[in-house]
Amino acid sequence: MMLSKDTIIEMVVGQLEKEAHRLDNTPSMDWVSEQAKKFCSNFNLDDGDEKVVINLLRTKVEVTVGEAAILVSDEPRTEWLTSDKKKQVDWYYWKRFKDHFKTKDIPESVLKRTDTDTDRVLSLLGDPDSHGGFPCRGMVIGDVQAGKTNNYSALINKAADVGYKLVIVLTGTVEDLRQQTQERLDSDFVGSVSIAGRSSKDKQTKIIGVGRSDDSRLPFCLTDRDDDIKKDPRYRIATISEPILVVTKKNKFPLQRLVTWLTSEINAKNGKVDQPVLIIDDEADNASVNTGAEDEDPKTINRLIREVVAACRRVSYVAYTATPFANIFIHPDSEGDRSDTDDLFPKDFIVALEPPNNYCGASFFFRNEGVTERVCVEIEDAHEHLPIQHKPGIAIHSIPESLKSAIGVFLLACAVKDIRRKKHIIKHEHDSMLINMSRLTTVQSDITPYVDTCLDSYWDAITVHTCKESPETRSGVIGNLHKLWMQHYQGICDECWEDVCYSLSEMERPQTVTVHSKSGDALVYDNEGPKKQIAIGGLKLSRGLTLEGLVISYFYRRSAMYDSLMQMGRWYGYRDGYQDLLRIWITSESLDWYAHISKASDDLREQAAEMQRRKMTPSEFGLRVQASPDALMVTAANKMRTARTITTRLRFDNKLWETDCVDSRPEVIEANLDEFSRFISEISNNKYQGADIPQHHQQHIQFRDIDVSDIVSCLKTLRNHPSCGFWAENDLFLQYIEGRSRDELAKWDVFVYQPNKADEGVWKAKDGEVYSRLRRGIVTNKPRNERNKHELRLSRKQSITSRGVEALGLTQGEIDHVEKGLGLVADKKYRKVRKKPSLVFHVIRACEYSGPSSSANIASELDVLGWAVSIPPSSAAQPDILWNVTIDWFEKYGTELTDEAES
Repeated sequence: MMLSKDTIIEMVVGQLEKEAHRLDNTPSMDWVSEQAKKFCSNFNLDDGDEKVVINLLRTKVEVTVGEAAILVSDEPRTEWLTSDKKKQVDWYYWKRFKDHFKTKDIPESVLKRTDTDTDRVLSLLGDPDSHGGFPCRGMVIGDVQAGKTNNYSALINKAADVGYKLVIVLTGTVEDLRQQTQERLDSDFVGSVSIAGRSSKDKQTKIIGVGRSDDSRLPFCLTDRDDDIKKDPRYRIATISEPILVVTKKNKFPLQRLVTWLTSEINAKNGKVDQPVLIIDDEADNASVNTGAEDEDPKTINRLIREVVAACRRVSYVAYTATPFANIFIHPDSEGDRSDTDDLFPKDFIVALEPPNNYCGASFFFRNEGVTERVCVEIEDAHEHLPIQHKPGIAIHSIPESLKSAIGVFLLACAVKDIRRKKHIIKHEHDSMLINMSRLTTVQSDITPYVDTCLDSYWDAITVHTCKESPETRSGVIGNLHKLWMQHYQGICDECWEDVCYSLSEMERPQTVTVHSKSGDALVYDNEGPKKQIAIGGLKLSRGLTLEGLVISYFYRRSAMYDSLMQMGRWYGYRDGYQDLLRIWITSESLDWYAHISKASDDLREQAAEMQRRKMTPSEFGLRVQASPDALMVTAANKMRTARTITTRLRFDNKLWETDCVDSRPEVIEANLDEFSRFISEISNNKYQGADIPQHHQQHIQFRDIDVSDIVSCLKTLRNHPSCGFWAENDLFLQYIEGRSRDELAKWDVFVYQPNKADEGVWKAKDGEVYSRLRRGIVTNKPRNERNKHELRLSRKQSITSRGVEALGLTQGEIDHVEKGLGLVADKKYRKVRKKPSLVFHVIRACEYSGPSSSANIASELDVLGWAVSIPPSSAAQPDILWNVTIDWFEKYGTELTDEAES
């Protein structure tokens, strides 16, 4: 049989990927090119095919995944998943899953990491062969849309192999999410389209997913895509030979039926199910956490989940979430024999997964120099059409021009993706756009016809004009599309406008789907359904649901809670082959909040890794979540009922503190520049030009061994802005510096950062000295509240410095020792070897644009002063600040703190 070219290319890439993973190190691009050339020659593929092979292979071999951080209880436990035990197990389900995994076009490195991570988690579950009972509780933290479902699917398959008889998956609170999870597990675990109450194959069984590898055994399903637990089931667990799967919503009635089934006479022995049970609580911060007051009975869903756990003698409960802020405030007291009333704190283990390096998460979108400014488009015109805070009954008469532009850009992105599909750069066939403007279903429905009208206008013009020469001159609508192309993609994408027009002319019209409980619409991603969809919704689009091929998002919402905002970010995920096409229309307020939350989430993961190194336990998971300068709430107040606000030790050391915004008043800007000029002149005798300065640092102006008193005097005079964060409150920060002025902070290094390009521009000080500016900044001088008054934001990612800035002051030998041949590393690694703190000045040319992006015309420019302070790690005593901490942390360490304040 003659193989198609596509099949041959797939075979070549698959074979080369296997060879690449046999190497000790990540293969170089020379290796990739050499191997691609050799294989393409063997299969008579041309130069164009060779480029396709190289691009596809590069996306495979360049993907890496870090090891998960794991905290384990210090309670005595027996290691049951030994090497001998693994050899004895028939890994039937895991082998099927692994074979199926390889068909998903996911890099081999991800499969290997999934294997090792889930092995660790599996070993932390209770031993299913144990004669004694166990209530094991753990939590797995992963990023939004980063592969948590894939992780727990792998865990379920392995758990079934080692002897777990019943698997219960608790999904979110909406049926769409339960159906999506059921379909995913049908493919990844069951092996067929599940039919509730059937375990053996019959003529109705449709084999899918893992079943294509081996369908000789199929799990028994108590639920299916169409049916949650609708009535009290009568199936006897003990008589069913294969593992049993239940996928149910976290709603009152299905959970009540589940409890009734588990505790029924046919299943309960001495009041409990005897067979080993694995419970996966997906989106565990949603509905599962008790929101009642401490003196009240637990809320219904939390109580019912506890009852499900309590109904099982040998049970492992694993909570999966991307936003664990609520879960870490659960009271950790789950000792003793109170298993019928224990809360769900992960007392036995906490696992923090690392996403692959091709994952586009919050830091990619909101804290990524050069990306944030391109990807995020500020919404400025929506309020006149729909106030961001609105009540039921509001009437919608039109949609903003910014939304119409977003729809146009979606059409362009779809056209580019279709071009890349033909070149094998993108394999997945679906494209999606998200519109999230309101929590109200009536408003969502009212928006839909206006979106359709806008889409019709674009589509009529596309149908008539895009197949003609210079269509942008023939049609005003196509002319607008051309402007959007020039604004967003020209010079960024390899494709040209003419090719995009041709692709538009061949493209199918996208369909609008209104996704809420009353609409009757649903997102469908299958071979029969539409390939391009615009999803309009609110709650259902805010948690759990995956929008396949999401490329454009229009997000006009407000939330003051970390977890709600993070879960609303459905744009997170894997966007291989079209990262350059991603765009998010978003308010400036949400943009700032997302950047702050992203930093908080990264800090949480770093703390978990540090706690693992120190062999700390889940009960010590006292992760302090600092209150945001913008008054963001960590999570809903009723989920923080066991938190305490206390005065604890403030850490200013081992950090880089930056002015990502400054006071916009002209007199303040001028005063700061004057102080900078004065200070540099004062310390000029300490200017350093030694031969040990690395070649790539010689353009910067450097001063060594500046006395701390001069530093404090300068920082006291400089006017910071409170939006930079709590460190901007000079009283606290300078009090900290002065408190350590006799030891580690006695002498400082000072730098004036200079760009590499000589033509970046200049700023002349009063005494004639010349300093190059760093970069163009972004003026967003629109106060949202009193605290943000006079704010001139220089960076949307909370950073004005470039990577490697904390290597300033180190010799080339010290830098080489830190980098170990890997090239530029995280700045915290340089910081650890620094002997002195540093103060780095940046003279920044801030620009205000007349359009929505950096490609628009510059309306005004002004020079402003930014600065950053790097303080190496210290063991000295720290000042105090208010933090939100867990009650366990408070009870363990609170007595060591002074001036305790509870709220």
